[in-house]
Amino acid sequence: MALNSFPLKLKSMGVINLTPNSFSDGGLIKTPEDLMTILHRFGEVQAIDLGAESTAPMNSSIGWELEWERLKSYFPQLKFFPGALSFDTYHVETMEEILRYYHDLDFHHHLIWNDVSGKFDGFVRDFLSLSPKFFYVLCHNLSPTRNEAGRHMNFIDPALTLEKLSHYFLPHKSPQVIFDPGLGFSKTYEQNWMIMEEFPRLQELTGHYHWLLGFSRKSFLRKKLGILEINSQTRGELDSYHQKILNEMHPKLMGEVWIRTHCPELMSSSFL
Repeated sequence: MALNSFPLKLKSMGVINLTPNSFSDGGLIKTPEDLMTILHRFGEVQAIDLGAESTAPMNSSIGWELEWERLKSYFPQLKFFPGALSFDTYHVETMEEILRYYHDLDFHHHLIWNDVSGKFDGFVRDFLSLSPKFFYVLCHNLSPTRNEAGRHMNFIDPALTLEKLSHYFLPHKSPQVIFDPGLGFSKTYEQNWMIMEEFPRLQELTGHYHWLLGFSRKSFLRKKLGILEINSQTRGELDSYHQKILNEMHPKLMGEVWIRTHCPELMSSSFL
């Protein structure tokens, strides 16, 4: 059955950065109480995506031990979140600790591994085999190794096309794999906008049902708007622009598309 014969199913994924240095919202969450405030603001979001390491090119990479230290104190609060839990990490060791807590605390959530490294390896296959409730986000990132995932802007294909993107994804087509074109990763400014404008064509080329789009507060949006400094006002400008773009893309999208956003509360209820 053709992908466009399926009704569009948009899902909201709220971004939660547990980092001191994420360029858009670093340092805003410092305690479990801060996390609960954010979740209350998000409303009926269908998933949250927690990250404890900034992969912005200007920031240094950290070890998995520090990443896990930032994450683990929030697990008691996550137990009461009704939606899917997504963890934004490229560290296998961090994911092993997450799985240990997931089982020890008897979680029943759908679990998403949002791996920006794009390395579909044996550990990913083992992870997916554990449960049909486990999903993996395959991000387009041209970094040669997991440990270099944060240095993605050193690895750009100047001749990137939609056809190359589709060939990157197709070997891993599975109901448990969510394709992510990796906006902001290993891309020039022009390439990011090419993917944004032709994303439905990429969906057609792969024929894949499950996708994630993450362009909320990305640097190519800031450049488009001429934003040089991140503050409460410019965050609002970026979030409003995100909604404008989503409104324009909405009629052309197909299948199931997770929208990864810093402000899921702004997504129109008619989308979901």
